[in-house]
Amino acid sequence: MNRLFFTSLLSLCLVFLFSSCQSPLSEGNLNDPSAMDVRIEIVQDLTNQRKNEISIFLYDENGKPVRNKAIKLNVNGQDLVYTERQELYYITSSKYWASDIPAEREYNFRIALSNGKSYFLGRISPLSENNDQNIVCDKTGNFNQDFVVSWKNLKDIDQLSVTKRLLLSNSTSKDQKYDFEPQPIKKIAGNGTFVLAKSSYINPKSTISSLELKFGATKNGVMNSQLLKGSEIKISGHIDRYVEFNGKHID
Repeated sequence: MNRLFFTSLLSLCLVFLFSSCQSPLSEGNLNDPSAMDVRIEIVQDLTNQRKNEISIFLYDENGKPVRNKAIKLNVNGQDLVYTERQELYYITSSKYWASDIPAEREYNFRIALSNGKSYFLGRISPLSENNDQNIVCDKTGNFNQDFVVSWKNLKDIDQLSVTKRLLLSNSTSKDQKYDFEPQPIKKIAGNGTFVLAKSSYINPKSTISSLELKFGATKNGVMNSQLLKGSEIKISGHIDRYVEFNGKHID
């Protein structure tokens, strides 16, 4: 009897937890776009516009997710797929998803509500394609030389983030300990050069092990003005370079 009671109680708690974590707009008819906060995120391959991943998240005015199955979303005439995923601690995440959507001039999003009426949701142009050969640097770092990366004719890419992976000095051959040291993000133009001085490779606490460089682009588009404040559409992408420091330092 006690086991049955606790099982029923647990089931009831899970139902309550699930229902309390989602918006009341998830049930019944939803016919007003102004009731929603819509976040559209597009991640695009900066060397190929046809490679992309789109995620759309719907929230109410209190920031709770809207999971109303009557809502349909599409981009450039193609429907997005609604997905739910079970996370840790019985938390469920949800989104609308699509990938590899052709967009010669723009991504145009529409939403159909419970009554079947369709509304403009948002639009944004794709990021420019780039030739990744226009980013030049050595694949292996040399402890006795400054590290130099140069680039030319980059389009839409306007920032460079650099992260150093460090081998800590208290490491042993059997127990190697690492840390990561992000450098301040740099605003860049279409042509330029970045230099990491060799004097920064080694200090009493650590030795550089590798570098990760991300050339990034981000921009925002236009959303339906009827939506809740905070609704946004953005597109981003990056081209990466990874550099190993395997050589030895010569004093």
